[in-house]
Amino acid sequence: MDELIKKVIERLDVQDIRADKIKNYIETFQDKIKSICKRKDFPEELNYMCIEFARKNYIYYSNTDENSNTKVEITSASDNGQSVNFKTVETISKADVDLDNYINKNMAEISNYAYMGW
Repeated sequence: MDELIKKVIERLDVQDIRADKIKNYIETFQDKIKSICKRKDFPEELNYMCIEFARKNYIYYSNTDENSNTKVEITSASDNGQSVNFKTVETISKADVDLDNYINKNMAEISNYAYMGW
């Protein structure tokens, strides 16, 4: 779990990070996937999806409140200490951080990791 939190923090590239929030987003996503797939473990192959979900949630809810329906625009990116400003790099909407919507968009891949009951 700590490895996933570190990866989310690296991708956010923000100094003041609340790791507890990131951990909550990760656990929520993993628990939902385990339930859908009828698994006790979380498939590591879906870690990238978990990281992306946590990253988007952190950005969205750090820039808007829970009841807001606005879009958050990302206008800069940084890597290896270099920062670049753009017109719009990414837009994150309420639908992008809705867990059920995110899972539905990725269900084709997620279903590959479900245990089948006979």
